[in-house]
Amino acid sequence: MEEEIEAAGAAIIWVLEQDARANPGTAETCRSTIDGFGSNAGYCVGDGQTQPTAGVFDESPFAIARGFDMIVDTDTMVITWVTTHGTTTGNENLSGADVLAEVKRQTGR
Repeated sequence: MEEEIEAAGAAIIWVLEQDARANPGTAETCRSTIDGFGSNAGYCVGDGQTQPTAGVFDESPFAIARGFDMIVDTDTMVITWVTTHGTTTGNENLSGADVLAEVKRQTGR
């Protein structure tokens, strides 16, 4: 759904916490991982390279022990929506279509 999400006005940024060998994620290992999933869109960052402190995304209150999707208004840089996914309890586990619907709602596209 990445093409549809981008067409609705969102940029995709993939954040890799760690690679398959539990090494801190880097931009290079992120791109390799996302390419392996068949992704053709978005930017990749490694949480192990976050500045000024590595692990910022992983330690955020909405990401601990799970994945997340967020929408950030690029005019205000305010997080306007967050959802979580993964195997731990308490996750919404929304589909790509659900995320697309929220992007469309927020962008009006």
